[in-house]
Amino acid sequence: MRLLCSWMCRAHCHRVIKLSGTLQVLAPEKELVENVHGVRRTFLSVGETLRQKLQNGKDKKVNDIFGPKASPAVYFIGKMLWSKGIGSLMELVKYAEESAGLMIDVDMYGYGPDAEEAASKASRMNLTMKFHGPIDHAALAETHKIFINPSTSEVLCTTVAEALAMGKFAIVPSHPSNDFFAQFPNCLPYASKEEFVALLYFALTHSPEPLTDDYLRALSWEAATERFEAAGSISTAEAEALSSVLSAPEAGVEISLPPLIEDERRRKKVTRTLKKTRLRFRQFRSRLSQEVQESKVLPKDLQHRVVSELDKKLDIDLDTVLASPKLRLKLSAAELDKQLLELYNKVSQSPSGDVLRVVGGGTDVGKQNLYLRRQAMRGRKLTQSRTFVDGGEVYEEDGAAGLVRLSLKRNFPQRGAERTDMALSHRKSGSNVRRKGLDMCLHAPIATPFDPFLKPCSVKLK
Repeated sequence: MRLLCSWMCRAHCHRVIKLSGTLQVLAPEKELVENVHGVRRTFLSVGETLRQKLQNGKDKKVNDIFGPKASPAVYFIGKMLWSKGIGSLMELVKYAEESAGLMIDVDMYGYGPDAEEAASKASRMNLTMKFHGPIDHAALAETHKIFINPSTSEVLCTTVAEALAMGKFAIVPSHPSNDFFAQFPNCLPYASKEEFVALLYFALTHSPEPLTDDYLRALSWEAATERFEAAGSISTAEAEALSSVLSAPEAGVEISLPPLIEDERRRKKVTRTLKKTRLRFRQFRSRLSQEVQESKVLPKDLQHRVVSELDKKLDIDLDTVLASPKLRLKLSAAELDKQLLELYNKVSQSPSGDVLRVVGGGTDVGKQNLYLRRQAMRGRKLTQSRTFVDGGEVYEEDGAAGLVRLSLKRNFPQRGAERTDMALSHRKSGSNVRRKGLDMCLHAPIATPFDPFLKPCSVKLK
């Protein structure tokens, strides 16, 4: 799958913009890391209001929450999943209590499949964690001073951006997903448990720094759009140079593959065995080459060709190949993409294509494709034309109407056309003569219903 994604990016993308460095590298010559995400205006307005109140210093309610001597007001907001780091949060809070005596209450906002299990674990660890369920983040504007988000599974955490925009402290792990936020004065990244405790103590004993207009604008969608435009801009010279490189005949792609043998001892053992085998094979080729040269049976030109082939050597470093193999494809990215899609179409449309669809998309995808194929086959059977041979003449007719016309022609060879025209005209007018005439002319032993207005009739085909 990584190889497929790499080919798609190289063949069809001029620029690959990644929100953070957590994403895998697909086309390094086209990639750029830039945060092109913003927060809604509500959070920025909260940050502006808080800045004015902090600078004024006379608002008692704000001082009780955001002041240096305020009671600890810590929270987490996000989906209740272990992968979001809630287990790590519990361990960090417990460590802060045991190592530094920092007793804090943590309000947990959000819902998820692991919420009940997380509440049970917090109770067993004697932590004061209250699980409140989901809530709009903006509703916590004036209730908490410190936001903790220990998750390292994010690409770019939106809740961190929202908390910083509202002027709160944000304690986050030192991780590529948080690199953009590290520039803000109220973002406190930690790399160890000890740093977490120190930063938590700092946040508890200080007021958040009021955000300047530049910092607030950096979190807005306007600034995110400008960053997106700058990141996506490609100069004419760069585009032409890239196009010439990709379209060159010698263009190729080198892809690093995982080690063929990860265990070093086993790898060396295999390498020694292969080296011995290669040495013995070379000795055999050398002796065979000498015998061919001394032979007087083979023609001279054939003798020279055989000797030249036997003297060829394949110089490769077996240790490097087994430890870090590389796949070098001497094709342009666009040509690779074309051939890859052709291969996929051939495989997916073959009888074994259902296996590929089940592996890639699950049993439901395989069943859905099988259902669609059966429906298409049923439709073709209903609409396909039938070919009949009668007395050396070939007739191609569709459906029941064709069988009726053929029966009329076979049973009334002299006046078949007139009878057929009469039957068809009566059918349009709804006359009862149509039914009587058809009942008289159709007399073969196989019963087949041709029309909802006709009685079951039969046709004998020769």
